[in-house]
Amino acid sequence: MPRWIVENVSVWWLTAIALACLPILTIGLQYIIRRRSPGLLDGEQNEAVGYQGAVVGVVYAIIVGFMVITLWDQYTAAGDAVQAETSDLRDLAQFSEAFGPAAHGRVQDQVAIYAESVATSEWPAMTRGAGSPAARQDFDRIVDTVQRLRVRSLSQQESLGSMLTQINDIGEERQERLDLAGQNIPGVLWLVVILSSAGTLGFSLLLGIRIAWLNYFMVGIVAVLIGASMVLALELEYPFSGSVAVRPEPFEQVAHDMRTSPGSY
Repeated sequence: MPRWIVENVSVWWLTAIALACLPILTIGLQYIIRRRSPGLLDGEQNEAVGYQGAVVGVVYAIIVGFMVITLWDQYTAAGDAVQAETSDLRDLAQFSEAFGPAAHGRVQDQVAIYAESVATSEWPAMTRGAGSPAARQDFDRIVDTVQRLRVRSLSQQESLGSMLTQINDIGEERQERLDLAGQNIPGVLWLVVILSSAGTLGFSLLLGIRIAWLNYFMVGIVAVLIGASMVLALELEYPFSGSVAVRPEPFEQVAHDMRTSPGSY
């Protein structure tokens, strides 16, 4: 369900819900509570509510803080994996120059085909947490092309060793990219976050404050902070999906460069 929301609901709509609809709903509930239970305005319950609310609030802050930090690390790792993979693809094509124009051209063509396949076929699959068999096959063709290179000198032997290292790195970076695309927060953790959010909001609604505008302002701020943190966690959960997703432009650029600048890598 969270992946469907990220893929189909704009981040602007989610932000509007978090920063407008949720605070308005919370303020509306506070208005009803003040009208139906005027005795709460005396504040006799504030000590108990404040203590329980602080416990729930601390639990919520720890869980959400841990979630956001972890998800941000995964998001940056996804971007780093893409940059590293495309950089190694360029290096692979460059090392192939040692085998002459014909071999260099074949490697460039296979790199371009793989980069295009990742950008056009694998990227949509990653938004669903999967990989692309076509991209896997194109990567295997790169491996096969490199393994077929014939070594005739010591410099070519060294270049081939570097190319095999690059292929190994590309394979590991591709797997890391796919692993990050398939990861998600366990449902039970989302349940705990939702329950602790509701608890934090609920205890804030029970605080007795006679000044109406101050009461509304306080519960509104709590609702905004909770809504914003939920949207942030939701958008960061899937690094290759949604409005703030890591994009395939680096692979598109590699494919373009290989096609338009033959012999330069």
